[in-house]
Amino acid sequence: MSEAESLGKPLLSLVVPAYKEEEYIEQTLLGIKRACDDSNMSAEIIVVVDVVPGDKTMDYVRSVSEGHPEIRVHERLGKRGVGDAVRTGIGMARGEVLVVAMGDQSEDPNEIVTLAKSCVDYDVVFTNRFRRGRPRGYPFVKYVANRACNYAVKWLAGIPYSDTTNAFKAYRLQTLKRVQLTSDGFEIFLEIPLKVMQCDGIRSREIEASHAVRKKKTPKLSVTKDGYRYLRVLLTSVLSHTEG
Repeated sequence: MSEAESLGKPLLSLVVPAYKEEEYIEQTLLGIKRACDDSNMSAEIIVVVDVVPGDKTMDYVRSVSEGHPEIRVHERLGKRGVGDAVRTGIGMARGEVLVVAMGDQSEDPNEIVTLAKSCVDYDVVFTNRFRRGRPRGYPFVKYVANRACNYAVKWLAGIPYSDTTNAFKAYRLQTLKRVQLTSDGFEIFLEIPLKVMQCDGIRSREIEASHAVRKKKTPKLSVTKDGYRYLRVLLTSVLSHTEG
């Protein structure tokens, strides 16, 4: 039993940012809860929902969360951004280890449990979706842009892993509390590891992870718009660390 569990706190705080995820959110949450229950994983699931007119995501989240106090729901009006949702979830978290998972079933629920357990002796555990090449259904242009960005991160920031932009990582919560995060968009998934890896005494590792590509009515990530934001975060981080 971990120290957090012995104190009555969950081992895992899972943050699920949700904006227009009505297609997959119900099965995502049910799958995660089932995997945690099956493995006796002490967990809280924090769902941060950006509510907009015409979207039923919040209805499905309420339905799943009824009678399950381990599913904590935070509702916001309007599109606030995935990065803002992640920062909100970090602020609400009470666990020993924090993992972010998307609301579209991109991550295998059993791998969420494996990832959380693998972080007990580390500050951050990276995952790699591309050890076996491009995942089935992953758009070719997006794949090329992703590989170019991640190799730039590896070269400029000196991080010894090649899928740093992947949202799916595990962090010790006390380590996350050491860094100040500002991103509102998808670039937060680069900002967090860059800032964490700049801290002293960080213990890290990488494990392989699968990735399911989901077709959506409303794509969330734009290679052009969000690509610029990723580049800005990378250059700002590298320059500030060099000057420091």
